[in-house]
Amino acid sequence: MKGGDPYQAQVEAAAAAVAGRLSGLTDWRVSYQSRVGPLKWLGPATDDAIVEASREGLALVVVPIAFVSEHIETLVELDHDYAALAKGNGCPAYIRVPALGVEEAFIGSLAKITLEALQRTGGTCPGSSFECRGWSKCPRTERAA
Repeated sequence: MKGGDPYQAQVEAAAAAVAGRLSGLTDWRVSYQSRVGPLKWLGPATDDAIVEASREGLALVVVPIAFVSEHIETLVELDHDYAALAKGNGCPAYIRVPALGVEEAFIGSLAKITLEALQRTGGTCPGSSFECRGWSKCPRTERAA
């Protein structure tokens, strides 16, 4: 990374952590979708990985680990475009795991992590009220002024 965008390292670390929790899972890989235009994007590309795995006769379980909600990249690219690509290349099974969305445990964890981070930086007080201490762009502070 060397001071650049941490996205790739974070995605790959998250995937490795999940795979590590699944007993016996050894045949997995990370691929990247959504390259747009002529710009270089991360690789390997998901479409290339799907073609390769399909031609090897492997079934695919696709996990959109970098996405927390359903949107065009999951609902169109993964569910339709890539499913058709897999089928067209002989993939015996193509399964896409849903994004976390509004699962109670996920939302609760996000809330807990956010509140803990804000408390560490002095951005909030415990309880139901929210204070943006020291943040000059806080809408509540601007309204009160």
